[in-house]
Parts: sequence; structure tokens; C-alpha cells
Amino acid sequence: MLARDVECSDGDQFFNLGIGRDFVHWADKVADELIKRNPDLTRFTCASGITPSGPVHVGNLRDIATIWFVARALSDRGKNVRLVHSWDDYDRFRKVPKGVPPSYGEFLGTPISKVPDPEGQFPSYAARFEAAFEQSLLDLGIQVEFRYQAALYESGVYSSGIIKAVQARGEIFDIINSYRTQQVSAGERSRYLPIEIYCRACNKDTTLIEAIDYGKLTVSYRCSSCNNDETLDLTNARNVKLPWKIDWPMRWAHESVTFEPGGKDHATKGGSFWVASEIAKKVYGIVPPTFQPYEFVGLKGIAGKMSSSSGELLTPKDALAIYQPEVLLWIFAKYDPMRAFDLVVDKQIFQVYDSYDKALEESKKDSSSFEARAISLSSVRGRNVVAVPFRQLASFVDIVKGNCSALLDLLAHVGAQYTEQDIAERVEKAEAWLKRFAPDERVDLLTVPNEAYYATLSGVERSWIAKLTGYMRSGCHELQQITTVLYSIPEVEGTATVESQKRFFRILYRLLFNRDKGPRLATFFSALNPDRYLHLLSFGNG
Repeated sequence: MLARDVECSDGDQFFNLGIGRDFVHWADKVADELIKRNPDLTRFTCASGITPSGPVHVGNLRDIATIWFVARALSDRGKNVRLVHSWDDYDRFRKVPKGVPPSYGEFLGTPISKVPDPEGQFPSYAARFEAAFEQSLLDLGIQVEFRYQAALYESGVYSSGIIKAVQARGEIFDIINSYRTQQVSAGERSRYLPIEIYCRACNKDTTLIEAIDYGKLTVSYRCSSCNNDETLDLTNARNVKLPWKIDWPMRWAHESVTFEPGGKDHATKGGSFWVASEIAKKVYGIVPPTFQPYEFVGLKGIAGKMSSSSGELLTPKDALAIYQPEVLLWIFAKYDPMRAFDLVVDKQIFQVYDSYDKALEESKKDSSSFEARAISLSSVRGRNVVAVPFRQLASFVDIVKGNCSALLDLLAHVGAQYTEQDIAERVEKAEAWLKRFAPDERVDLLTVPNEAYYATLSGVERSWIAKLTGYMRSGCHELQQITTVLYSIPEVEGTATVESQKRFFRILYRLLFNRDKGPRLATFFSALNPDRYLHLLSFGNG
């Protein structure tokens, strides 16, 4: 669990999480380091940000989960913490994503806060995706202060930050130019102006600056889209924004940001954080926040890379349909930021739930372990998680057809006593998982015997079925006994082999479900009343 060393122009501004799993959680390490670096700070501001250019994918949770865990660790140390999440909805609409009408090409170059919602339900295109993500954060118990950059720019609160950038244009140019592999001319330096202008007539960024008066702080522009031209007073302009590498440090200064995580690409040599840090110090006169780079989150069970614009993604809402909030947060909590991981949506979801349940139980015995701390940081106030085996729920929800009482009876037969309240949430998650991600795992008992398939069986194979039905009629339905019987019945020349056992199980799946696979048979037979299935196995055997 070691974060990789990352070079920086100011090495003190990066974390190297050289910590061991057995001693401390990475969020505690970050919190302790932040306190050490800022011993007199009365409030720690942790920031994150996302551009709502399309549905926000679950990988973006790493940004907010990181500051959430660190904030909880700081709060545990008695510190006052402010969490800020910026919606970069003053960014331009760059491309028409999958699923959006091609006619939306007319809005290219417009702030995404001014692009209409395709379905007409929200104030804007950006607002649709902001609302969905914010609701998911509420479901996760994460509380942050949302900052909407379009509204902030248009309110004028950033005017002084914009003017500082304009006045320091030469210095900013030199900082940016120092990271370029190919130097630019002195003429380009003299023409450089670190602002972007949206045309007030058509809202597009297709503007060309024609003149600027640095004394009066006015700028004249012409729009190539609508031919509008006007002169703006920068001290009062509402349609001017800063480019990203300047906007970022300006906001650090405005919000007094102490800590901010971000994708590892920002931390590479010459990356955004390097440039922004120098601008923060030399133009805005602040110490840059401590930056924690993080690896990206992948998906296992869905093909392709997550992308908001391509539409190939899993949103937090999608993830919460199959994962309880605590389990989803725990997945993020157990990996330090510089460890990549995949969020699984295939059958490995069983292992994820099993691992969480094991960690939950162990945390009750030893509260000082890394696992216990990860469980604590991912807890959601006012909720209690009951470790009901997710695998068993997924195996039986189809068979009981939504009847929770019947499901409780099945679980009781295998020695698991729960209430309907205990299982309700995980039943819902299991049903959602089966429906969207594992339709091939869905099983239904046949209503009539599979006579055609039975006719294809050999005499020896039919004898196996007869032995099983005879045993099930005896009334011995304990899990361990049934397990032993299932593995001993399929004898060939007096011996049950691995091959004969596999064949026996396939035959049973075909006779019960007309499928090649299904629930664990020992659990199935021990949990279900024989009256539900014996008629499917009898074939003249009584």
C-alpha cells in the first residue's frame, strides 16, 4: 500500500504515502501530515472538482471520497474542516456526447451551464448531471459545499482574481512557456492575454480580442460566430473566465484550499499542478495546497474505458443500485490513492461483499487494525449494515419470486436467522445486479419435468437421479449431509470421480432449471422444501 513518489517543483506539496497497512490508514497519514504542515490553521479546506460534461462516472468518486476520508480523519483529531466541491460548469461544451441529439452541435463552444437539458427536466445540460451526482453523494452520506463556477464567474466574485492574472500576464506566460518543449516567440508573449471571453450575444467562446487598454482595464473583442463586437470593463465583466491552469490557483486563493486530490496526470512533470503551483505563488501570493495524486478506477465486467462523452460508463447511481453505500465507500477506503483498482460488476461482486462482511465482523473484535479503520471511515451515519450473504440472496431471489418470507425460510434452513428488515436492502441490490449485470445467472425452477432431456440420460445417470430422490424423501436435509450425498452418488464402476460429479451436477441443473449452471446445489436442496422440486426429478421413481 505505497503511493509512488511523484516529482514536483515544490516537493513538499506532494504526498508520499509510505505507510504500512498494519499501522495506520492512509487518510490518517494525510491528516497528520496536513496538521504538521499547517500547525496554526484554524480551518482545513479540502477541495475537489468535476466538469459535468456528461453523466459523471463512478471513477470520479475517488476525488470526493479522498477528501471525505481525510476530512473525517481531521475531524477525529478535533480539527474544523470545510469540504468544497466545484462544478466546472463554466467550461465550454466541447463535443456532442453519445445519446444527445446531433442538433446539439449548435451549442458547441457555449458554457455547459447554458446548454439546455435534452429532456427539458433541468435548468441546463450541466444541471442534469450535477443533480444526479449530488443525490448519489447524499445516498453515500457525503456532505460537501457545492460551488457552481458559472454562477460564481457571472456574479463577479472572481473579478479581482481575473485582473491579477491580466496584470501578471507576462509572468504567467513565462511560467507556462517554461514547461513547453518548444519555445514561442517574443511577439506571442506580447500578445498573450490569460482570459477567455464568451460572446454576450451568442454565448460562444468564438471570440477574438482586438484591443486592450491595460490602464483602463478594458478589452474589445469580435465574435466570429455572430459578428458581435463590444468593449468590456474587466472590473465588471461577467462573461470572462480564466484558462484552467490559471483558474485553478485563482480558486485556491479564493477558497483558501489546504488539500486537494487529483488524477495522477496533473502531477506529472510539467502537468497542471506544477504550472498552477508556480502561478499560485508568484501571481496570487499563496502557498499551493498539498496535492494527492491518485490512480484511476476501472471497471470489471463492462468492456471499455469509462468516459462521460462516449456514454460507456457506470455512474454512482448505477453502482449504488448493486452496492450498499458502506460497501461502495469501503472499496475506495481500502486502497490508498496511488493504487489503481477495478470496481467489479460481474460475479466477483460475491467476493467483494464477502470481504466487506469479513472486515465488518473483524472490526468488532479489533478496532485498531487497518481494516477496522477502513470500515469506520466508510460508515454512514444513521445506518446499520447486517452481513447477509450476498451470494445466497442472489441464488434464491429468483426462486422465491420476491417473497421475503419464503427467502427468510430458505436462509433459516441453512442456519442463517434474519429479519425481513435485515435482508431487504441487499435483496434489492441482488435483484438489480441480476437484472442488469448477470441475466445469465438468473434461475427459475421448471414448472414441468424435462422429459425430453431425461430421455437422453443413460441408465447409470438415471440411477443417480433415483438415488437422490430417495434420499430427499428420507427427510435428511442438513447441509453437510446433503453435500456428502451429492458428491458420493455419481459412481461409475463403484467410484465417484471428479468427471462424474461434474456430469451429475449438470444433469441436475438441466432437470431443475434447464440450464448448465445455477445455485449451489447443496445449499439449494437443504434450503428448499422438497415439495418444490421432487416432481422435477421423479420420472417414475415414486
